[in-house]
Parts: sequence; structure tokens; C-alpha cells
Amino acid sequence: MEDQNFLIPTGALIRQGGRACFRHLVNTSPLLIRVQSGTKIVTAADKPLRFDAGAYGLLPDYQPLTMENIPKAPQRYQTVALPVPRQLFEDAYARMGSIAIPSTPLPARSSNMPDEAAVLFEYCCQPGNLARLPVAIARARLMELITWFALCGAVLGQSRSLRLEDRLRQMVEIDPAFGWTLRHAARSFNMSEATLRRRLAAENTGFSEILSDTRMNRALGLVQTTTLSMAQIALEVGYDSPSQFAARFKERFGTSPRHVRNGSEPVERIGTEVERSGADVLSG
Repeated sequence: MEDQNFLIPTGALIRQGGRACFRHLVNTSPLLIRVQSGTKIVTAADKPLRFDAGAYGLLPDYQPLTMENIPKAPQRYQTVALPVPRQLFEDAYARMGSIAIPSTPLPARSSNMPDEAAVLFEYCCQPGNLARLPVAIARARLMELITWFALCGAVLGQSRSLRLEDRLRQMVEIDPAFGWTLRHAARSFNMSEATLRRRLAAENTGFSEILSDTRMNRALGLVQTTTLSMAQIALEVGYDSPSQFAARFKERFGTSPRHVRNGSEPVERIGTEVERSGADVLSG
């Protein structure tokens, strides 16, 4: 990975007031996490993995996950998450030499993280710390952190080729408020609208579904990691009407954005199944 093309990752604090389960979320970057309060249950390939307060773990990229976040009263659910480019994992593992790389990327928990690793994780997650360093040093710190996670049992599985759906999600994530159309997407991929529609259908999805789901996953991340008003979040993801945004959010996730943030209402349905998958890098 060339230094001039390396974007310094930024950690985020995910907060949630109400218990909720979010199905079919897909991270577009691997995440290193530490649960600060409450409990997180992550399910992939029908295998649940529990993270209680204090636990460290790794969430893979481009793997549909079900994430249930459970606050423990009187505290909110809180998790620190750090997105790290996949290439850094591969570089770190190459330097480690003898390490078994799982064939499938699945969630993993790090056991018995030493104090040195915990301090490094907190340092890398603090806003501005990595950005103040020369890029080569920032990369080295992140690779050291990846190595600690691997030594404690959390190793990122092998990557797979990106689908057209994944590439389309990446494009929309750059500016979810933009008025994306099938024509815009087709031009970006140098193909006709009919070809794009046909290729997405071959992946059992469609343009409108991916656009809506990518926007909702970005919205979830904003609800969990910012104090923006619901009206502001609606605008950030391309909805002029806060009521239409709230209705679409509840349709996608089975609960309202205000419940996710504040836990102020009962939930009749949690984690509604959706036909397609996808998530902003810091959703969940």
C-alpha cells in the first residue's frame, strides 16, 4: 500500500440506548472493536459470537452479519470501532510469517489482550492521534495492532473478489445524499443501463435496493455515532422529509432511529429481515 494513497482511519464510539438487532449488515472495511458497556452478539453463517463489556474482537469486511446490541441499564450500549484497510492486515500477516489464515472471513474474539495492546488500541482510536504521525509510522502502529489481535486469536479471513453490488455500495457511500440514478451508475462502470441491470439481477439484487440499503446503513451509523438531529441525518442520506426517512429506517431495521439512539419506546419487531445486505463501515 503506497503511503500517498493511504487514508488514515478514524475510530468511532458507537452508542445505543435501545436494544436492537440489525440483520444483514456488511462492513466495507474490517473493524477492530472493543465493547465498553453492554453486550454485542454477532452472527455469521448461523454461528453467534458474544462480546461482553471489555471484550476485543474483529469484524470482517463483505460478510453479511447480524448484530444485536444490548444495553445494560442504567448504561447505554457502547463500543469503540476502528476501521482498518484490508491491505494492512495482509501486510501484517505476511511479516508474521507462520500464521493460519481462515479461508472464510468470520467474526473473531481476541482473548487475553495484554496491557500493551489495550493501550495501543486506545491510542489508535483517539481522534487525531494517527493523523499527527508521519504516514509510515501510522501504518506501522496499525500493523502492530493487527499483529496483537492476531496473536490473541483474531485473524481476518481470506478476501474474495468484489461483486458488482459491493462496488456499487462503495460508490454510493462516497456521497449518499447525491441523487444517484441507474444512468449515473452505468456511466461510472462504463456499461449500458441494461447491462448493469442484468448483471445486478444475476447477483439477485437491483440498483434501487442497493441505493436504499446503503443509505439506510449510513443513517444507522450516523444515529449511533453522532448527535445529529434526525432531520439532519435524513438530509445526509438523501431524504428531504424526516417522516419519510423515519418510515424507511423502521422498514429496514424494524425499529425507529429514536429508539436506537435513546431507547425511549417499545419495539414490536427487532431486526426486520431484508432481501439485500450492506452497511456503512461504522454501522452496527
